[in-house]
Amino acid sequence: MFYSDDKKQFTVLNRRSFVLYVLKLSLFTIVGWRLYNIQIKSSEKYKTLSKNNQIDVEILYPLRGKILDTNDNILANNKKVFDIYVIPENTSNINKTLNQISNILKIDFPKKRKIIELSKKVKKFEKIKIFENINWEDLEKIESKKFDIEGIFISQDYMRIYNSENIFSHLLGYINKPNEKELSLPFITNMPNLDIGKEGIEKSFNEILVGKSGQREIEVNSSGRIIREISRLDSQQGKNIKLTLDLRLQEYALNLLNSHRAGSIVVMNVKNGHVLCMASTPSYNPNKIIKKPNKDYWNSILENKLSPLTFRSIQGLYSPGSTFKMVVAIAALYHGVINESTSHFCGGKVSLGDRLYHCWKTNGHGTMNVEKAITESCDVFFYEISKQVGIDRISKVAKEFGLGQVYNIPLSNQKKGIIPSKKWKKENLDESWYPGETLISAIGQGFVLTNPLQLANMTSIIASDGKVIAPKLINDGKIDNFKRLEKYKSAINIVKKSMFKVVNENTGTAFKSKSEEVNFSGKTGTSQVTRITVAESESEDFRKKEVEWNKRDHALFVGYMPYDEPKYSISVVIEHGGSGASTAAPIAKQVFEFINKNKI
Repeated sequence: MFYSDDKKQFTVLNRRSFVLYVLKLSLFTIVGWRLYNIQIKSSEKYKTLSKNNQIDVEILYPLRGKILDTNDNILANNKKVFDIYVIPENTSNINKTLNQISNILKIDFPKKRKIIELSKKVKKFEKIKIFENINWEDLEKIESKKFDIEGIFISQDYMRIYNSENIFSHLLGYINKPNEKELSLPFITNMPNLDIGKEGIEKSFNEILVGKSGQREIEVNSSGRIIREISRLDSQQGKNIKLTLDLRLQEYALNLLNSHRAGSIVVMNVKNGHVLCMASTPSYNPNKIIKKPNKDYWNSILENKLSPLTFRSIQGLYSPGSTFKMVVAIAALYHGVINESTSHFCGGKVSLGDRLYHCWKTNGHGTMNVEKAITESCDVFFYEISKQVGIDRISKVAKEFGLGQVYNIPLSNQKKGIIPSKKWKKENLDESWYPGETLISAIGQGFVLTNPLQLANMTSIIASDGKVIAPKLINDGKIDNFKRLEKYKSAINIVKKSMFKVVNENTGTAFKSKSEEVNFSGKTGTSQVTRITVAESESEDFRKKEVEWNKRDHALFVGYMPYDEPKYSISVVIEHGGSGASTAAPIAKQVFEFINKNKI
């Protein structure tokens, strides 16, 4: 029994000895590795620390990626700029230094006084900025004298520059300092001084454009002076973004728009959905509102009643007017309400209940079928067929053709517009739908609201025989597969024949814009801005009366070219431009001829 207990005690003792041995061995290993790391691997680093210096880590900010057009023209780039600083610690007399600088680049007295006061508060060897983003001429002046001026420091930086200035301002957006909320975004958590995109493509692709930060390890003495660089991990420049847009076409379209106060031109490739042009006027110059913004310029933008910051191609909402008649015609043909030969007589007006609904042509168009009604833009024909089609079926077809939609493009500020239905009115206005509202909707007025991109996309779908095109802004080399609205094919063909006649037959509303250089089809539209009474519409004096600009109708045109093998679609909206035939259609003609001439 005693032997047995002794054996147990011996076993326990051995176990304890083994555990202690393992613990000692582990401790020696850790200590040994730590000594190796300190004495061998990081010897230089800790030598500096032993001399009462310290190691600081400095963030290296990356260059932002470029934004290119479809032909690799640079639209947004980074420009090298220079800032002038003074380091008070390196001057014997800060006032003298400032006076010397002022002899080269003028420093006013309040600014000089502020710098002097600040010099008393800053840390040792901390820089105070005097000038920001100076030009090359001023830099040369400073460089030639810098060795004679105590405490001066020239810093190189980069500033975002938009080579196209106002041509792509709405689309590209601009960059600026992040606000408090934006500082928590994952891609800039370690880069608090990084400029980020605030609008447009710059904002949508921040994570790609920003790149990755680097860092350098520097030795700093007790006074804050940099002794040497210990290690360095360079930053990685952000990736470039290539757009589908064409600089040449965008510039040309904007020049056409500049003859008018406000409007938009959108051009799409019917084959692949690539958006080639999204021009909007008035625009602005982003170069003047970044880095060191021009306050007067910024205020002029904010005070402008035409709202230059509004991207009309996707934010401007307009009644589509007669451009909407094509959708109504497709709905009526598909549902068998009419066929190609169905006719209605237009005497200039039609009654519904106790109300009269007038055609734009006071004396009427006479007997109309669907082709003639689109060609001559007869309102009465569409009043009549809308009674049978109904607003809900019209609404469904309109949405299938891309209206009332927010597209999957990298622009977050799109306006959806309104494609009304009985359900929509009940949910949004808590009111029942009235039959007369269907008639008004049938000519693209009333509640119906669309933006220019939607109208160009609608036209692309018609031009491609029902291929459901989706707008695309990024040229990523991918080929998208689009489904087809096969059920509407026969109806679309009738509408396309009508659109050809609008431009190419002498009864068409856009015949005056027929081109000898390109063959294109289209549809005019006029969007009523102010309500006109029956008496006014029938008054000869009223028609001759000069109307104030902001009370004039909006002018619209949609179309495609070539009419026999469509490749490009267009929407033109000129705010308060009058009629689509006189204002918008000629612009579309010029754009199409430019595309043809330049082989875009």
